[in-house]
Amino acid sequence: VQLKNPDGKQLFPAASAAKWQAAKTALEAFLTFSEGKHELFKLFTGPGGSYNPDESLYRLFIDVEGNKEIVWASPSQSWGSVDGEGTDRRCTPRSERGGLNSLGVTQELVDDFFMIDGLPINESPMYRENAFSAAGDDPSGRTEPGTFNMWVNREPRFYQTVFFQNRKWHISNTNVQFHKGSGNDNSAGDNPYTGYLLYKRTARNVRNEGTYPRSQYRPSIIFRLAEFYLLYAEVCNEVNPGDPKILEYIDKVRERAGIPLLSAIKPGLLGNKDALRKAIQRESRVELCTEGQRYFDVRRWMLADKTPEQGGLNKPATGMNMNSGNLTIGAGGFFARTFVENRLFKKSMYLYPIPLDEIQKSKMLVQNPLW
Repeated sequence: VQLKNPDGKQLFPAASAAKWQAAKTALEAFLTFSEGKHELFKLFTGPGGSYNPDESLYRLFIDVEGNKEIVWASPSQSWGSVDGEGTDRRCTPRSERGGLNSLGVTQELVDDFFMIDGLPINESPMYRENAFSAAGDDPSGRTEPGTFNMWVNREPRFYQTVFFQNRKWHISNTNVQFHKGSGNDNSAGDNPYTGYLLYKRTARNVRNEGTYPRSQYRPSIIFRLAEFYLLYAEVCNEVNPGDPKILEYIDKVRERAGIPLLSAIKPGLLGNKDALRKAIQRESRVELCTEGQRYFDVRRWMLADKTPEQGGLNKPATGMNMNSGNLTIGAGGFFARTFVENRLFKKSMYLYPIPLDEIQKSKMLVQNPLW
């Protein structure tokens, strides 16, 4: 609205509901085309041939042959090798045969994952924080007794994405420590400053030791079917928030993730455009996290300048207390939400400034708003 020519002509078109309908039509054409060609990646390797969400969510990014969820992928990739350079080594702890241990995730992402009951942490009665788990607290067996309760009874996507303090590494079966002490001063670049290590897409068969493979090829997935399902739910909501396809397509993603369907736990959302919009944005945040989509999503949703509680970026990033050698809870201990770095996104940042020397070349060229 603010960006106009010197003569007053509006440079960006006004909002139009017809564009949402056009997007809906285009997505429906793609979904029709994809029938028989694309489907969500699922493995039925659980007890008695039951669906296995954990294995499905992991192997989605590893398996190439027969992976019908991939819509577009690049054969170029930088996973590298654990005895050289690349993502796999950077997502391996230092204690595991020379890992670089340097790709962290923020506390804000950790908080956005759902609980196993399908609810956000601020709504679920299962969420606890200031204690460690006891035997029997995690019926799923995804965590061990003594795990910080913040990480217990979370959804499967959380365990496929986040490697946290004292969790066992998949090959050595040793508990990994992320904290100051044992000669590690956290001053080098080979540590996750947030106290969390990125686990998503890490190949779990590679190790810099013995006869283990040092690298594992898999494609870099650019677009996959789950994203299109969430995009379709989004456009359906903007066109008609009472459309049952909204919950249907969100639930396709949630069912694969191994959590309760939104239509089962929050059927009253249907028809509430604002609440549905937030639910779709939350689902996209979790399902597509660390895949490069959120950078664009928060900008097209005009949320980047909002706080994380509002779905945006404008707040200091936090993590666990990596400067503590004290494995306790609360002030001074490792298990405490701790400032990591300032992050600021102003409204002016949606459009970058045009250099002044370019502006001066023409009286018709208009500077972007707020610069």
